[in-house]
Amino acid sequence: MSLLESLIVVSEKAANIARICRQDRHLFQLLVQEKSQSEANPRFVQDFKTLADVLIQETIKHDIIRKFPVLENRINGEESNTFSNSLGESIEVKVLNSEEATSLLLERVLNGDSHAAELLAEAVHSDLNLSVVNTRKDFPDDPVVNENLSIWIDPIDSTSEYINGFEKKEGNGIYLSGLRCVTVLIGAYDKSTGKPVIGVINQPFYENVEGKWRGKCYWGVNYANSLRSSPQSPTGVICISGSEDELVKRKLIGCGGYRLVEAAGAGYKMLAVIEGLADAYILTKNSTFKWDSCGPQAILKCFGGGLIVYEAAVKGNLIEVDYNNGERSGSEDNGDGEGEEKNTSKIEEFCNRGGIIAYNNVNVLNDILKALRK
Repeated sequence: MSLLESLIVVSEKAANIARICRQDRHLFQLLVQEKSQSEANPRFVQDFKTLADVLIQETIKHDIIRKFPVLENRINGEESNTFSNSLGESIEVKVLNSEEATSLLLERVLNGDSHAAELLAEAVHSDLNLSVVNTRKDFPDDPVVNENLSIWIDPIDSTSEYINGFEKKEGNGIYLSGLRCVTVLIGAYDKSTGKPVIGVINQPFYENVEGKWRGKCYWGVNYANSLRSSPQSPTGVICISGSEDELVKRKLIGCGGYRLVEAAGAGYKMLAVIEGLADAYILTKNSTFKWDSCGPQAILKCFGGGLIVYEAAVKGNLIEVDYNNGERSGSEDNGDGEGEEKNTSKIEEFCNRGGIIAYNNVNVLNDILKALRK
C-alpha cells in the first residue's frame, strides 16, 4: 500500500480502539471512573482516557514505521507515552512484536488488569485492510516517502466529548457536542517546505446502526498531480469555539451576515468546513496545535481552501500555517484542541500562534476578512 492508504488503514485501527474503549463494558468503566487521590495509582486510574490516547498514537507509529522504516523518528504525537503503575514503575507504553507481549506490558500499566490488557492488545495487533474502511478509494499519486516527510498525530481529538458522549445537533447537520465530534487526525508534511501534503481524518463515531457505532474516513493529498475536488458552495455558517471573542462574533454577524455555530473539537470543526457544512472555522486564540491542524489543512488545500494565521490575516497578510516553525505561546490543549493558558515546553513550541482561519472557498474567505477588518 501507498503511504496514504497505510495511513487510512491505521486510522481505522485507531478508530476501532476508540470504539472498543467506549463499547466494551469493562473498558468503559475504566474510561469514566474517577478514583480518590488516596488510591494507589492516581496518575493512571484518573486518566485511562490518556492511555487510550497513547495506545492509539503508538499503534499508528508502530504500523507506519514497520511499512516505512525511513519515517522512524519522524512521527510526532501529542501525548507522552510514559505511565507509572501502583508499584512506582515508570513504564513506556509501546507496541511490541506480538499480541501476548503487548498484553503483558499493558497489564503492568493497568495494575494487573489482564482482561483489559488482552482486549486492548487484540485491537492493536488486529489485521485490517482497505475494504473495511468507509472512505473514497480513488487514490491519487503519493509524494515520495523519504527523509523529507514528517507526520503529526492527534490520537483522540475532543477527549471530553469522547468521555461524556452527550449529543446535541444543530439544524444544518453540525453536531455541537457528543461522540460525533471526536476525530483521529493524521497529517504528513514536507520538511523542506513546511507544507502539509497528506491529511487523514477518521470520525470513529460517524453513525450508530442498531446500537453499534460505524466510522467514516476523509483524506486528501496536496501534491503534484494529486486529485482535487470542487470548492464547496457557501452555507453562510461559520464554526467557532464557545469561548470566542464577543467583538469577533458581532463583526461576523453584523458585517458579514453569518450564522455562528459553537461546536466541540477543533478537528471536528475543520471537518465541518471540509464537508461543506460550514464555510469557515475561526479561532482567535493561541489554542490549537500542529497535531490538530496538519491533516485537516492538507485536505482543505485539495479543493482550493486552506488554513491561515488569523492575526496576520486581519492585518492584511495571508500566511499559511507552517509546520517547520514552532512558535512560542502559553496554551495547553484541553482535549478539544482548544486549550487554556499554561506553560509547558511542547505546548509552547507547537502552538498555532496567532489563531487560525480554516476555509473551503477563497471567495468566502475574502468576505470574512472584509467583515473582520471593519
